[in-house]
Amino acid sequence: MDFQDEIKSVEKELLDIIVERVKGRRMAFEDAQKLAKEFLSVLPFSDQKDLLIKLKQLGEKYEEANTVYAHELGKVSQTARDEALTQMRTHIQQGNIEQAIATAKSLQQ
Repeated sequence: MDFQDEIKSVEKELLDIIVERVKGRRMAFEDAQKLAKEFLSVLPFSDQKDLLIKLKQLGEKYEEANTVYAHELGKVSQTARDEALTQMRTHIQQGNIEQAIATAKSLQQ
């Protein structure tokens, strides 16, 4: 998924949460408007890191944005783990055990 698709996915996820909460009367319509307006004010996102930073800031104010932030952070963390495991496998297959260990340690940070 390219970054623009990721942004659309985030927008849709946040909108779905807002609609669900307004319909369920767990969020006031006025609060939904404020959140939507604040979200639009932080657009555009320059990259994945910028997206996470801005979602985290919104999440400190709005539980709905925090939910989306947690989901996005989880996806980024999973991608990093998958890439590290692939690198570790490659290093081990090539007999570079020390490099595999270094890759594992870098994942912990």
